[in-house]
Parts: sequence; structure tokens; C-alpha cells
Amino acid sequence: EAAGLALPGEWHDSRGHVRRYPSADRPRPRTHPAAASNRELASGAMKSLAFVGPVSGASVRALAVAAASAGGLALAACGGNEYEPPPPPPVTVAEPLVKDVVRYAEFTGTTTAVESVEVRARVEGFLDSMHFQPGEPVEKGQLLFVIDPEPFEVALESAQAELDSNKAERDLKETEYERTRTMYKSGATSELDLIRARAQRDRSRAAVSYSEAAVHSAKLDLDYAHVKAPVSGRIGRHLVDIGNLVGAGEATHLTDIVRYDPLYVYFYVSEGDILALQRRSKEERDRTDAVYDDRDRGTIEVRTADEKGYPHSGDIDYAALQIDSDTGTFEVRGILHNKGDFDEVIIPGTFVEVRAPVEEEQNALLISERAIGSDQSGRFLLLIDSKNVVEQRSVELGPLIGEMRVISKGLSKNDRVIVNGLQRARPGAKVTPTQTQPGGAPAPAKAAKTPATPTTPASKGGSGGDKTAPAKKAS
Repeated sequence: EAAGLALPGEWHDSRGHVRRYPSADRPRPRTHPAAASNRELASGAMKSLAFVGPVSGASVRALAVAAASAGGLALAACGGNEYEPPPPPPVTVAEPLVKDVVRYAEFTGTTTAVESVEVRARVEGFLDSMHFQPGEPVEKGQLLFVIDPEPFEVALESAQAELDSNKAERDLKETEYERTRTMYKSGATSELDLIRARAQRDRSRAAVSYSEAAVHSAKLDLDYAHVKAPVSGRIGRHLVDIGNLVGAGEATHLTDIVRYDPLYVYFYVSEGDILALQRRSKEERDRTDAVYDDRDRGTIEVRTADEKGYPHSGDIDYAALQIDSDTGTFEVRGILHNKGDFDEVIIPGTFVEVRAPVEEEQNALLISERAIGSDQSGRFLLLIDSKNVVEQRSVELGPLIGEMRVISKGLSKNDRVIVNGLQRARPGAKVTPTQTQPGGAPAPAKAAKTPATPTTPASKGGSGGDKTAPAKKAS
């Protein structure tokens, strides 16, 4: 107060005395560190005056001037520290990969067996035996079931006996007719006798034909008693146990056979895709002067839900005659080879993904999928200019090729795209770029080396390394 200084939170009244604000109303402004230091120096000076006791006015003024000078020096020293911004964040950039790519149209579909047959009993009788294991492959004509054949063997013998009897009767009637005809020529008998002998001969011939048909029918029934595979394929479980009566009033369902190879794939193309394919096909023919061939329907590639890539290929062999007006789709069928063991084939009824090549694009621009961002305006990329300043640019995406995405619009081959460190990059800010391979695809991980196994006497003559057997194909 004697020095005439007002510290923060204090004020001078009309007489020049220093007053303090009440604690509840005291303002607490944010001060520079040097101002706080100045306050501490002044407070220390006041405490020194209180400690030394009464002093002269000149001494008080000198001490106050010294305190003020110290605060001024502190402010001057603080004013010399300037703010230094942090360095630009590091990012990884890459130019687009220029590559010829094939554009595909992708669909979902289901597989269906080329042949699926219900094996049924064609004659009535008791099921006598079964000659297959459920689930195993069978060949066409292979014996599957036997229905008690004895009744059919007896019926065949009876029909054969009847045929023999009718043949003997026919031979007799043939002889009588020839004799009557000779007598008629010599005038020894009447014309009526000749006509009667001819009729008896013809009736005996018809009886022989009827007996031959009966024998053939009996042979068929005996053959049907031995139920055989109508097609090659994989057979299901038996639906009727041995000893049951089958074929009584209906053709009893015994089992099923499904042919796995080849395999049908049905998928459905939307009306919009059909129109686009027609337009591209016409443009291609106009450009190349090619002649349209209705037999060349194209190829397809297929994969199941757990497969990578499209390991199965086939051909389109059928297309519907019109678009379904209820669904707005066009049915297409492909056929593909499906050979192999049970754990290597596609089972009929499996849900699959199908793609068909549409067109080949020359010099397409590809960038790593991880470099693509999205917001309310759509998909975008973060690029840097010649001054390493980040720019956000909207793009249009094409098909996905592995881990790379085709950029249809919004990118040029000389652009530098940020592929790593996207969280540290902000549009309009500078970055420190590091160039990587075109496209920015991650480098494949190196396989860990397997430690060598010491050579044992049993492995004499080998290299001494641990030879790893090839992995079994996943089912």
C-alpha cells in the first residue's frame, strides 16, 4: 500500500489506498506466466517490508521500484519465446497402378443337379434284398434292389409253355391249309373248306403272336424285379426296408440318385443389367465389325461362400425367352464340370456367387481399397499436391480386383494418393510423404522359416531339412 501498487484482485480508492475485492467477487483473469512472476515479486517485497519493520518513505519507494523492475525483466524474458508448430505428420503415398482389367457382372445363384431320379418299384412284390451302400457312387445299370423274383419266373415259364403250344397248333393249321388248297385245285373239295382252313391258319398265327407278347411281358416283369440304377450318380438312403410289399397299387419310392457332374447353375439378371449388356455388346460389334453368334453365350466363374477367388468355370448354355414381369429378372443357366471326391465337388442346391466377364478395360487405374474413405457426399481419396498439401477428392469406384479397387472417375495416373496414415492427414494441412509401390497394395508377408531338423540315420541321403507335406484341400 505504501508503494502504491495494486496487485491482481486489488483496487485504489479515492484516497489512493489499496483495497481488495471480496473473495466471492474477486476476478480471476488468465494471466501470462510472467505476470504471475511479477505478482510474486511484488508480494515478496511487501512481506520484506513487514519483516524489517518501520522504514523511511525513500526506502519503501526504492524497494517498490526494484520489484517493478524485476517484473519487467521477467516479462521481457518471456516475450523472447516464440511458438514452434509441430512438424507435418508422416504418411505413405502411392501413384495409381495402371493395368488392363476385365470388368465382371456379379450375381447370386443356386446349383441344381443335371439329373435327379427317383427310383421306384415297377412291379408288385416283396422286397427281397438290397445291393448298395447309401451315399456311394453308382453306375448306370448297377443292381440296387431285388423284389422276390419267383412269381415272375413262374409266370414266364407259363407264358413260354403257352407259346410252345400255340406254335404247335400253328404248324398243324399250316399243314391242313396246304392240304385243303391242293385238294381245291384238283376239285376234290369245296371253296368253303379252303376258306375255313385259311381262317384256322391265321387264327393260329395270331395266337402265337399273342403268346410271344405274353412271354416278353413276363420277361420284363422278371427284369423289373431286379431294380437297377437308371443313371450314374450318387445314391441316397433306402426308403423301404427289406421284407415290405412294394408296388401294390402304386410305384413305391425306393431311393434317389443324383448326378453331380456336370452341374447346373441358375442365376437371375435384372432388367437394367440386361439392357446394359445389350448396349455394350452392340458397341463392341460396331467397333470390331464382329458377327453376332447366338450360340456364343459367354462364360461364367463360380465360387461357394467359403472359397477365395472363383475356382470353378463353366459356360452359359441357356437363357430364358422373356423377362419375368413379376420380378423384373431374366433367368440364365450355366453348366460347369464338377468332378472329384465328395469333399471336392459342389453339392447340388448350394448357394453360390457367379460372375460373368462383361468387357475389358485398357489402362485402368487401381488403388488400394484401404485408401478409400466415405462421407455424406460419397467416396473420396486423400491426395497431396506438389507442396505436400492434402486435398480431398471425390471419386467413382469400379470393380474390386483382389485388394485393389478400380477408380472409374476422379483420378489421374500421376496423382499421389495417401494409402497409409489417413488418420493423421487433414485437407489443407501439410504432410511428410513417403513413396511406396504403385497402387499402395500391402506387401505380402514373408513366410517364417522352419528350423532345420537334425539328420537322423533313418533319413540318410536326405537334405536334413524338415520336409512339410502338402496341405490337404479344404472341403
